Amino acid sequence: MKKKICVLLLVLLPTLLFAQGKAEQQMNTSGYYTATDANGRTISLSEKPTKVMLAGKAVIMPANALFLFPEIDQMDLSLPSTDQGLGDFFSLIRPSLDGKPRLSPNASAEEIAAQKPQLVLTKASNYNKICKQLDQLGIPNFTMNLETYDDWKTEIPQLGKLLKNTARADQILSMYQQRLDALAKPLENLSSEQKPRVLLLQGATSDNVTSFKIAPDDWMQTWMVENVGGTPVWKGANTAANGWSTVSFEQIAAWNPDKIYIASYKTPTEEYIKTIYDSPIWKNLKAVKNHEVKETPADLMSYMQPVSTWILGMQWMAKDLHPQLFKNMKMEQELVSFYKDFYGIANQGILDSLLTAYRNSIALN
Repeated sequence: MKKKICVLLLVLLPTLLFAQGKAEQQMNTSGYYTATDANGRTISLSEKPTKVMLAGKAVIMPANALFLFPEIDQMDLSLPSTDQGLGDFFSLIRPSLDGKPRLSPNASAEEIAAQKPQLVLTKASNYNKICKQLDQLGIPNFTMNLETYDDWKTEIPQLGKLLKNTARADQILSMYQQRLDALAKPLENLSSEQKPRVLLLQGATSDNVTSFKIAPDDWMQTWMVENVGGTPVWKGANTAANGWSTVSFEQIAAWNPDKIYIASYKTPTEEYIKTIYDSPIWKNLKAVKNHEVKETPADLMSYMQPVSTWILGMQWMAKDLHPQLFKNMKMEQELVSFYKDFYGIANQGILDSLLTAYRNSIALN
């Protein structure tokens, strides 16, 4: 009996292997747009997505990533409000977005599904509130985190796979790496004593009370300072589970950093700079005495956050911390080349408006 079974298996084995190989071949050539999102889910679309929605809170980061791909030119796009307080960046690229109604960032999964999108792109942090319900409603959705450079290096290729444009994904990462390499080379022989002690603060106002916050150790802002030849004095002090943590003036005074950079994501930064310089309790800090409390750059969004312009923030900070090492770097040229290379913006009027916004953002420096 055993002998007959063995003979039967030998006869059937080539047929089984052929069938398996054919199935795998069909799977590989099926034309699916397939990628793995930030929550570890594999998403497959049977056709190229043309009706795409960006939805949920903090969607500005996935939107930044999507707009790096030329596929947006053929997409029927819907965005929620992405204005951080300084204007909307995306309508410069797609003016038609100004005339299109936008859902609230707090829109429910049912409201999103009612628009019948082929694909919903959202932040990974919206998974529980939006994505689980969209899965139940049969609406394909894809999450991105993009909080660190490692996230960008992992997730941009996956977005490229989903759009079937991995060549553009590779090009995007290559352009980032070229700029990072240009920063790293002049800094490679710096000693720890040559690295200014830096404090990057987020300014926030609530009920007419101004407070300042520090970023977590593993967030982009901390990484940015470390990779432009600075020492982040706040590292290890953020005890928040996942987010910015309010810091007292007593702690700031104890750090007494060489440089203080102020970032604001909802209002112009200048009000926080003026508050510091007008305050009698801040006047004895080293950075205040040396006029080293500075606005961080922005155009229609702050560069000191994990949106696509984080590399411009790093270039600006590197030049500010080490002017002699980067004396040949011209920030306005870097800004123009960034928007041309990364977003294909060639319209001089748009570029001029971005340059004007950039200049205004650091006018007090």
